[in-house]
Amino acid sequence: MYFGNFVVPSLLAQPDDLAAWTGAGAPANALAVLRSCTTLVLEGVQGTIYDVDPDTGLATDPVIAGALRDATCIQAAAWIALNIDPATGGVLQASKTARSKAIGSARVEYSDSEVQAVTAARAAAYRGLVPEAARFLQQRNLLGTNVWTIG
Repeated sequence: MYFGNFVVPSLLAQPDDLAAWTGAGAPANALAVLRSCTTLVLEGVQGTIYDVDPDTGLATDPVIAGALRDATCIQAAAWIALNIDPATGGVLQASKTARSKAIGSARVEYSDSEVQAVTAARAAAYRGLVPEAARFLQQRNLLGTNVWTIG
């Protein structure tokens, strides 16, 4: 995708990368999930200065490219675990968090505040980086506040 005179990559990770990261097969909608998670990772690192390939917009330093790939996989894995589907176009579907669960005669009930906390956490993961992805990028000095493009 072109923005001004530089390219913004639409994918920082591939389904095979996601499968390797999670140790499980990539879901059928892996490309869509990775595309949406790429956007969140790029928003998170938008103030970071690093060299990019002018034709692809991807980082040329393999360490930085790997960190961006891995952060995207972390975010995607969280979305998959939370059943967040990018096909909804940014509209978060109702949470599937049950107020109570039963197996045989055993029954567990969750308070309204617990259900609300799970719903709020799911919504936060849809709008921004999950804590693990943010920490991963922060530990690698890739979170910033200003936009710079070199390459």
